[in-house]
Amino acid sequence: MSKITVMSAGNGGQALAGDLAIKGHDVTLYEHPMFGSKIEAIRERGNIIDLENKICGKGCLRRATTDAAEALADAELIYFTAPSFAQKAFFEASLPHFKDGQILVLSPGNFGTFALHRAFRKAGQQVIVAETDNLPYACVALEPGRVDIKGIKKSVMLAALPNNEYQKVEAAVNEAFCTTVVRGENVLQTSLSNTNGIAHCGPMLMNAGRIEENERTFLFYLEGMPPSVCRVMEAADKERIAVGAAFGLRLPSTYETIKLQYGVEGADLYEIIHRNPAFSGIGSPSKLNHRFITEDAPYSLVPTSALGKLASVQTSVTDSLITLLSTALGQDFRTAGPGLEEMGLSGMTAEEIRHFVDGGGQ
Repeated sequence: MSKITVMSAGNGGQALAGDLAIKGHDVTLYEHPMFGSKIEAIRERGNIIDLENKICGKGCLRRATTDAAEALADAELIYFTAPSFAQKAFFEASLPHFKDGQILVLSPGNFGTFALHRAFRKAGQQVIVAETDNLPYACVALEPGRVDIKGIKKSVMLAALPNNEYQKVEAAVNEAFCTTVVRGENVLQTSLSNTNGIAHCGPMLMNAGRIEENERTFLFYLEGMPPSVCRVMEAADKERIAVGAAFGLRLPSTYETIKLQYGVEGADLYEIIHRNPAFSGIGSPSKLNHRFITEDAPYSLVPTSALGKLASVQTSVTDSLITLLSTALGQDFRTAGPGLEEMGLSGMTAEEIRHFVDGGGQ
């Protein structure tokens, strides 16, 4: 049994906390005080999280809290599952309460490990930071403390920063996670392997009129992804893969990722999305100002574009999506997302960045 803290009581956080509690772990669920109503609702249920559909059971948490010091006091392993845009608020409140020797896993990382690695080193804290390429579930919180698990990925990719710390992370995560993990070469590979930017940004843009009508939601992955939309997704995906190749990484395509994670077959991206039962009942967002854009454009597409420019890789489709989404929402996603400076990579060559993430740097 491991002492685990899950940071964020959103869809994925509740799913992971409930799942780990069902498996017999000592689990604390932490939420930022701004969203404390979720924690209050879960407390009223007796700290029970009910999971249904692909996982059925009641996970009894040790505690649910909005107190970062309490949440982190004796945790051996910490999972962070909030959207990337919430990282700053969460870690400003909690950073002083981490302790040497703890392991923090961002799920997904979305390049967030870089800034956290720098922050811990600057504070003199010996916390190991790691990340997965994606959240392990396709899930929806029906209400606080009740989660519909629509699908579970067969595996996710895991890496540490620097990746010479991987063995410690793997030992902690082993049997204290919800699915199997595959070792990533480094956090560049895990972050670039997150396909949410591909799966969400193009479809959101191309269905913008339908979403803003707001008269009814539609099946996002089925009705919102006809062949024309999938072709845009595939074009952006090729650019993502090319950026990875410039850093010596072989990234799986979005098609390959869905096939591996969910065990479905299809001739192309369109077929494999439409044949995936985990996607079948997921409705569309009812507004454009949704994390499918506000998280995935600045924290997935923007860093990919920046790394592409550093490595002289053309990312014209990705850049167009960033520009059009920024214009549509009246936000500058290029300044909202993590740039090379924030990640501590400014001034480095592609070879130097690879050396750093593998453990040869600081």
